[in-house]
Amino acid sequence: MAEPEVQDQNSPAVVTVMTTEHFVLQTARSAGIAEVNGRAGFYLAAVSSGLIALAFIGQLSRLGTAFYVFGLAVLPTLAFVGVTTFERALRNGVEDFQLAGRINRIRQFYFDAAPQVARYLPPPSPDIPALSYRPSWYQFLTIAGALAVVNSVLIGGALGLAMQAGTGTLAASAAAGVITGAGALAAHLIRQREICEAPVIPTLPVLQKV
Repeated sequence: MAEPEVQDQNSPAVVTVMTTEHFVLQTARSAGIAEVNGRAGFYLAAVSSGLIALAFIGQLSRLGTAFYVFGLAVLPTLAFVGVTTFERALRNGVEDFQLAGRINRIRQFYFDAAPQVARYLPPPSPDIPALSYRPSWYQFLTIAGALAVVNSVLIGGALGLAMQAGTGTLAASAAAGVITGAGALAAHLIRQREICEAPVIPTLPVLQKV
C-alpha cells in the first residue's frame, strides 16, 4: 500500500484539520461543563425540595413517626444522588483538564505555523501532558468539592435522624451525625484526590507503522 503523502504544516489541509479538531475539542469541553452544571443544579434543587417537604412533614406530624419515616426515606435517596453527581463531576473535571491540554497542543501548532501571531495572542502553556490534575486546599471551591460538603451533611443527618428515631438521645444522635458527616467528607476528599492524581492519558498517541 502506498505511503500517504506528507503535508507541509502550513498547507491548507493541515490547517483545516487542526482548526476542526480545535473546534471539536472546545465543543466537547462546553458539553461536559454544561452536563455537570445541569446535574449539580438538579441535585441541589432536589435537596432543597426534600428539606422543605421534610419541614412540612415535621410540622404536620409534630416530629412524630411520619417525620422519621419520611426523613429516613428522603435523606439517603438524596445522598445517593449526590454521590453519583459527585463522581461524575470528578471525572468531568479530569476530562476537561485533558481536553484543555489537547487544545494547548493545537495552539502550539498555530504559533509554530505562524510565529507572527505571537504579537497578538498570549503564548500557549508549556506542554506537560505527563502531569495530572492535582487540586490542593482549594478543591472545596470546585463543583465536586461543594457537592462533597452537601453529601456529607446529608449522610451525617440521615444517621443522626436514624439514631434519634430509635432510643438515642439528642446529644448522642448529634454527635454520631457530626462524626459520620466528617468521615463522609474525608472519604469524598480522598476519592477526589485519588481520581485527580490518576495518570493522565497521553493526549497525542504515537502512531507506529505496521
